[in-house]
Amino acid sequence: MKGKSLTLLGGLLAISMPVTMGAASATPLVSPAKVRTGPGAEWPVIAEIGAGADVRVLGCHSGWEGGWCQVRYHKVKGYVDAGQLAPSGTSNVIVAPVVTTDHANLRQGPGTNWPSLAVIPASTPVDVAHCTQGWLFGWCKVTYEGQTGYVNSVLLQRQGAVYAQ
Repeated sequence: MKGKSLTLLGGLLAISMPVTMGAASATPLVSPAKVRTGPGAEWPVIAEIGAGADVRVLGCHSGWEGGWCQVRYHKVKGYVDAGQLAPSGTSNVIVAPVVTTDHANLRQGPGTNWPSLAVIPASTPVDVAHCTQGWLFGWCKVTYEGQTGYVNSVLLQRQGAVYAQ
């Protein structure tokens, strides 16, 4: 996103997914995006927004580690990595769902030495709980058709995201 600006401003539509504050959440979020107090991964997380939720973009900025957008969701105002946002077909933006980029083995543990539980077809939505060693490295704990396991993070992406992570 270096040298580019993102013009995805829009009004806030009906909210379909809850936002979580703090550690406890009554409703689990699907592949949440972390909302931070500032534009970078080093800033504290103040909330999470589930995939598919409509958010209002207040502005986007490029920076040292890539693009970040300031968003408002309910009463939460903070920064989300631009690679987690996608156009929604209206003037709004959504938190993009996570899909597989190719066939992916759902493994019992984080590594190729673990047995495969299932093969997830390409372009299939999955629910990502968390990733180890960052988004582009390591393994992500995901749920697919009721099974929880690990997928290599290079085989996952935010569907329709304006900027790849």
